[in-house]
Amino acid sequence: MLSQREIQKLRTKCNQLGDGPDYRVNDYVTNLLNTVLDFQMNVGTVASAMDHYENTHGYRTHKKLMEIINRYPNTKKGNLELANDLWGNNHWSRAKFLRKLMKEFESRGIKGQQSLKRWITNADFEKDIKGKFKTKEHSIGIALFQWLRLRLGVDTVKPDVHIVNFVADSIDRKVT
Repeated sequence: MLSQREIQKLRTKCNQLGDGPDYRVNDYVTNLLNTVLDFQMNVGTVASAMDHYENTHGYRTHKKLMEIINRYPNTKKGNLELANDLWGNNHWSRAKFLRKLMKEFESRGIKGQQSLKRWITNADFEKDIKGKFKTKEHSIGIALFQWLRLRLGVDTVKPDVHIVNFVADSIDRKVT
């Protein structure tokens, strides 16, 4: 817990910040691909993967993306081939994660930007997300959940080391 004095110090530091970048993405497929690619991966690698997808496929619908995915078996070899087709790289575990994400979304009736935004706006991490969007290699944790919410325009904060460090620097003590 922060004391009232610490909250005031944090508010003072926050008020000194300028407006940050607008991370909103109004495209369903881009949000899906970013969700499985844009965590713990080099920015250049993500950009290259997204460029490859746009130049090779560029589809904007759930149905068309599923058509690509269904061309390949859900095996390590099939997911490696899928990753090469989608992104021009060997990130097979991200392709496997995309399959899982899309399957879970379909089971919730999510097949487009509007349904995704409606669902994510009302989703509770502990109840609706935690442990449900998971492969052996990857899962949607709180940071990835909040990152998707930010991209969909939900007013929230993505908890990460930068936020923790900012708070610690603002209140002059470490926080968790």
